[in-house]
Amino acid sequence: MIIDSIENNLRGTQFVPVDCRNVMDDLDASAAMVADEPYLGRHVPQKPWMFTSEGLNEGRHPIPPGSVVGALYAALKQDVDAELLLLDKEDAFFHTRLYYLFKLYGFHAVLWNDSWENLKDPGLTLLEHTPSLPDEVDESRDVQPPDASMLATLEDVEHAVGTDDVLLIDVRAHKRYLGDTEPIDFKKGHIPGAVNIPYSDVFRSGRLDMGSLEHLRPFLSEFKELIVYCGSGMSATPPYYVLDNMGVPVRLYGGSFSEWILHHDVEIGESDMHERMAKFEG
Repeated sequence: MIIDSIENNLRGTQFVPVDCRNVMDDLDASAAMVADEPYLGRHVPQKPWMFTSEGLNEGRHPIPPGSVVGALYAALKQDVDAELLLLDKEDAFFHTRLYYLFKLYGFHAVLWNDSWENLKDPGLTLLEHTPSLPDEVDESRDVQPPDASMLATLEDVEHAVGTDDVLLIDVRAHKRYLGDTEPIDFKKGHIPGAVNIPYSDVFRSGRLDMGSLEHLRPFLSEFKELIVYCGSGMSATPPYYVLDNMGVPVRLYGGSFSEWILHHDVEIGESDMHERMAKFEG
């Protein structure tokens, strides 16, 4: 559940705040940021909880196995009768990434789509609950497999390339999509046939705008499925949830561009499909 206010059916619910703020790939800078501006609740470092060195896919930020996500969820919940409330700063994706991982393995959490300062609703009860996170993970932990309706694999994307009924959506900056620049990965361009809907398009005033892509609904509805990707599967999670909220069939490509380029060539410039989508931009 994604909320920006306390709905009537949640009044009286107790919440465990979870600080998801991080600086991408910089554990020291993340720790310093959290220390300089502390939130209530436990901070969750990005590694190993949001990505691991080895996981479900290749690429820069592999999706953690269920044992890791399950261990984190159990540690945060413990025996407290409360909902996990995931928090982040503006224009961010770490809380959406963690929210995605919890749902992928069947765990329930609530994502707060507003600022820390606006957590002042009189119907909201935040618990001062700061559990310790485990140093080691029991890899034999019994968790359900990842939900295949949420996650696209390399093989799924290979099948989608060149088909007319699956739309690939690249959410990186437009210059990276075009292949004009690439500050991170060793190839420039995009997965062949993909359109570009930049990550920044789904935010308004720093928070997810669930209606931001409604103007594209007629175009998106032409496809039986959408597959959204970014550089490594992290920043694709906000657009994924905007599309999911629209009720269109969508999956996240976990390995994203950084996995694709390990195996395949790319396309430079705008795809024919992107030019077709542009007619719906208005």
